[in-house]
Amino acid sequence: MTVPAEPDSAPSAPDTPELSVRMLRSVMLYYERTYGRDRLVRVWQRESLPLPLSYMETLTNFVSVGFTERLFDALDKDSGDPDFMTKAGRSIASPEAVGFLYYMMRALATPRSVYERALELDHTYNRVGGFHIDTLTDSRVQVRYVSRIRERDRNFCRARQGNLSAFPAIWNLPLAEVKELRCQVDGADCCEYDIRWQALPPLAWRYIVGGMAGMVAGLLSGTLNLAPPVFAVTSMGMVGVAAGAWLDTRAALLRKDEKLSEQHQGLQTSLEDLQRRNEEIFAANKALEDRVAERTQELSEANTKLEASLARQQELDRLKSEFFDNVSHELRTPLTLILLTLEALAKQMETLPSDVAPLVTNMERSAQRLLRLINNLLDLAQLESGKARLRYQPLELFGFLSTVVPPFHTMAEKQGVTLRLEGASVTPVHVDHERMDIVFQNLLGNALKFTQKGGVMVRVHEDAAEVHVEVEDSGQGIAAQDIPVIFDRFSQADNSGTRRFGGSGIGLALVKETLELHAGGISVTSELGKGSTFHVRLPKGTAHIREDLRERRQAVMPVRRERRISGAFPSLEPTGPTVLGAAPPQARDHAGPGPESPRIMVVEDDPEIRAFLARLLAQHYRVLEAINGEDGRQRALHERPDLILSDVMMPVMSGLQMLVALRNEPQTVDIPVILLTARHEVTAKVEGLGVGANDYLGKPFSPNELLARIETQLRLREAAVRAAENERLAAVGLLTSGFAHEVRNPLNGLMNALLPLKDMLSAGVSDPELSKAMLDVVEECGQRIRHLAESLLSFTRTSETPVVLSLDSTLSVLAWKVPPDVKVERAYHCNEPVRGNPGALNQVWLNLLDNALRAVGDTGRVRIATASTADEAIVTIGDDGVGIRPEDMERLFQPFFSTRAAGEGTGLGLALSRRIIIQHGGHISLTSVPGEGTQVEVRLPLRPVAPRVPGAAPELASEPRIGRLG
Repeated sequence: MTVPAEPDSAPSAPDTPELSVRMLRSVMLYYERTYGRDRLVRVWQRESLPLPLSYMETLTNFVSVGFTERLFDALDKDSGDPDFMTKAGRSIASPEAVGFLYYMMRALATPRSVYERALELDHTYNRVGGFHIDTLTDSRVQVRYVSRIRERDRNFCRARQGNLSAFPAIWNLPLAEVKELRCQVDGADCCEYDIRWQALPPLAWRYIVGGMAGMVAGLLSGTLNLAPPVFAVTSMGMVGVAAGAWLDTRAALLRKDEKLSEQHQGLQTSLEDLQRRNEEIFAANKALEDRVAERTQELSEANTKLEASLARQQELDRLKSEFFDNVSHELRTPLTLILLTLEALAKQMETLPSDVAPLVTNMERSAQRLLRLINNLLDLAQLESGKARLRYQPLELFGFLSTVVPPFHTMAEKQGVTLRLEGASVTPVHVDHERMDIVFQNLLGNALKFTQKGGVMVRVHEDAAEVHVEVEDSGQGIAAQDIPVIFDRFSQADNSGTRRFGGSGIGLALVKETLELHAGGISVTSELGKGSTFHVRLPKGTAHIREDLRERRQAVMPVRRERRISGAFPSLEPTGPTVLGAAPPQARDHAGPGPESPRIMVVEDDPEIRAFLARLLAQHYRVLEAINGEDGRQRALHERPDLILSDVMMPVMSGLQMLVALRNEPQTVDIPVILLTARHEVTAKVEGLGVGANDYLGKPFSPNELLARIETQLRLREAAVRAAENERLAAVGLLTSGFAHEVRNPLNGLMNALLPLKDMLSAGVSDPELSKAMLDVVEECGQRIRHLAESLLSFTRTSETPVVLSLDSTLSVLAWKVPPDVKVERAYHCNEPVRGNPGALNQVWLNLLDNALRAVGDTGRVRIATASTADEAIVTIGDDGVGIRPEDMERLFQPFFSTRAAGEGTGLGLALSRRIIIQHGGHISLTSVPGEGTQVEVRLPLRPVAPRVPGAAPELASEPRIGRLG
């Protein structure tokens, strides 16, 4: 007995070849014959089935089990017939479903043979399951169906039982009785069925009946003495047998003729179907040939265009190489003059002022680095243009590296790492000495630059064909996805805004192309966090020498080796930007011209640039320094400088990330930030300004321009602070006006009650009733004045004690501004206290209510509601006023923007309200429909805002530029 496979319920794609379309044909035909094709098309469109209906009509196609279940479910539900699947399954025993095989089975087969062959051949149409026959007789079969995909419902089971019961109908027999013993849908390991049917009647029965009839006739003849009994019985019996046999033969011949006719009809139908398919295939082949011809024409045209594009690209590459070649040569001339001048100044270093000497040192170091970059660009341009020429000379690599490695020991010592050379003398190789010097300068410089602990090992060895040099470091390693592109031009392993190590992406590309020019090569093996090993191979002998690359010209003057390789070393100064492994340089603060000077924070990871900016700004401002974005973020939160000047690409945290973090902090949201970067692209500027930068300055920059931009931002910030203070004063004025207006009436009543009392006391007249009435008026007026005073105090008080949301104090202050025909509706449903500054929150309510009253004018309705959820309190202030135009919606919370007429507002009310709500950890939003009104929703947390984790990078808020006044 076969062990059932474990069912798999994983869904499959609709076009997964699991079930033949032939298995679904009976269901499709029954539905179409019963309900019509139009309804079938509508079901297909309504259910959005992933395969077209035409696909299901091609019998050679296959579909997935999941698609079949979805199709069966759709048809079953649409039919509304609970027995639809069973009836549809029974329609398999029809010429439409089976084709010409129907007539062959009817003429030549029996129910038993059909069951046997159908169940055995089921696997050709079903790739997920199959039948196993346990018992088979002329009128009964017991089978098991095992599937590796568990069926979701019983649609498959009902269709399968319909199929199994329908086969006897081919011979016009009653439907078979199918009994389900087990079902996989109910948790069994397989589906098991017991099928019983009525066997075909015996064909040879007429000759028996004829013989018996003849014998009866013979007996009757003998009884009547018409003939001898024995002779009569024998002769009449034989005649009856012969007549019955003739009738049996005739009936069999008629059945054969009928079956042959049906078979002929089936073959003719099949022939017609094959003819139709042949015509379809012919038409498809013709269409395919036309499409192939069309595609061939398109490809030919595309190849022509590509060839033209390739020619243009090659010409552009040639022009680019010539440009690099020419520009590099032209740049070296003025750079040489600069270096000569700096060398002359360096010789007079002792006579220079103390503040000038560091500037000369920085200039010389930067000029050396620029010269190295120009040399690399020139070498690359020569290689690309094919102008590179080699001076082949024998070179013993171990001795050569013994002179190259020592200058790097100083850098290794400053970084606290080791640098060793291992090996022995090897066979000389024919190479260009100067170009080999560039190769190993780059490899050693890179190895030390990326090694912060451990050391760098250089090994030299040889085999029969090549000399090998390995440069192994214990640095940070290279990620697996970066290794395939590490030798590409202008490619770097880290292109993010926080990359830690500088570089142009030229060095390794130049190394690779130089070695390939010498018929050698380079490869790298690396593991992230454990270091890298660069393996250089150079061939022995002279077979690799290319005469077309040999330099024919003789050098007119000796090459100054120290100038040619100048700048190849990373900085050896303790403050150099590439000195790694040692403790990072400490940031310094500068007092500036005086204690009242504005404070500027400089965030820059390059200590030379940071020191230069600090010296420049210290002449006018107090200067704070930060060595990266994270340091700048922490210092900004603690120190609150007046302005931040920041680089963009820095380790740990980039300038853009720092900017986003500062804009998410209430205490630093309005600090002006100027970004400095070497990226001049418009997209870079848009990105910087988009996350909240106040200005964007590209390197190199003019010091005067930098100072002018800083001064402009400081003045804008000062103007914004003054405007914010004016807005606060305006709110105080509104409070004062409201208080004076409201207190005037009870004060007049108080004075009017005191005058009669004074007159009675002066005249000595006693009138108890009048005195009591006047005292009641005095008491009532005093109560009203006390209520107004308490409302004013509650409006302006500052406290962190949780208070229940109530806008009545604000409404009391604004009561004098509410026109008689304006209706104010209140719906307070929040009883939870909110922790915050009541004075600041009341200023928000004052701004929002004042805006609502201005919007409705002399008539209208203002709605005030409070509600709460599990974590938030919700305040809603709405009006049915004029509304706000859609083009103004995005600018409403921007400082200095106002929809009122000129002179009627500062445009800071909503900006300040938004900042106050954000400081309380809440959110404010505004919706409006022109002509129908405006609604403002404020959400405040019911619990205190959780403090930020020190050093954690804050997430980007949904409103990154909240309340920024600078």
